[in-house]
Amino acid sequence: MPENFRRRGEGGVVASSRWWTWMLGLPSIVLAAIVWIETELPSSAGSAVPMGYNLYCLRHIDECPSRGPHVVQLTPALRALIASVQYQVNAEIIPRREDVDVWQADVRYGDCDDFVMTKRRRLIKAGIPPTAMGISVFKVHGVNHVTLLVHTTGGIFELDNLRRDVLVRRRF
Repeated sequence: MPENFRRRGEGGVVASSRWWTWMLGLPSIVLAAIVWIETELPSSAGSAVPMGYNLYCLRHIDECPSRGPHVVQLTPALRALIASVQYQVNAEIIPRREDVDVWQADVRYGDCDDFVMTKRRRLIKAGIPPTAMGISVFKVHGVNHVTLLVHTTGGIFELDNLRRDVLVRRRF
């Protein structure tokens, strides 16, 4: 038995004070991360942000700032950029359901969240502020599905790996 444990009574195990010190520190770190996620990361339309997205942002903090413009000016160049990223990423990634759902960008195979994060990363590299993008989560045939939203002055552009074209939702 490791030195961090000692036996008590009928097979019960009690941790030594060193182990409890470590355990008390761990929840504080986890709690701090959860509080940061809930207060700093933007969500779409007030909905809960999926845990996979939050974990991605913890690994790629530079791609997930909490401050910045929430809407970008719609120009013909921006419209063309969004369409180009939609077509390119949909053609490059081979759809595949994952056994363990890990949100990633720049993958060869992946599910809808991998399409979203790859499109998002490309738009960020092209100069679109991450704070002007969001995600939409809904069910398709009983399975959760995720799309990327780009908030512009001309409406919300939805990039979906299940569609060839970008869907434009008008603001009211």
